[in-house]
Amino acid sequence: MEKVSKMKLEKALQRALALEFVSDYCKENNLLIDKLKKEEFYLMYNECAFAHPSDIEPNGLLNDMETLPKVTLLIRHEDNILSIEQTEYTQKFLSAE
Repeated sequence: MEKVSKMKLEKALQRALALEFVSDYCKENNLLIDKLKKEEFYLMYNECAFAHPSDIEPNGLLNDMETLPKVTLLIRHEDNILSIEQTEYTQKFLSAE
């Protein structure tokens, strides 16, 4: 069995928990959880984000902003409450329509 770092295991667990947390939200808002599962996952101090990778080829600092992943769904933890937020890219990349 391949040895996996503790950090990788923790990130995988956090991702799985985040997907479970948003699954009902996705159904209620006509978003495809299968599409969300393919997104990149970022974990920060008080939030985590699912993001769609850019398909633009980097060209140094000339197009740096265009090559950043597009955040599609956010989970925030504020005042002991978890909330889910859509972004301007949510419908474009996760919509069932």
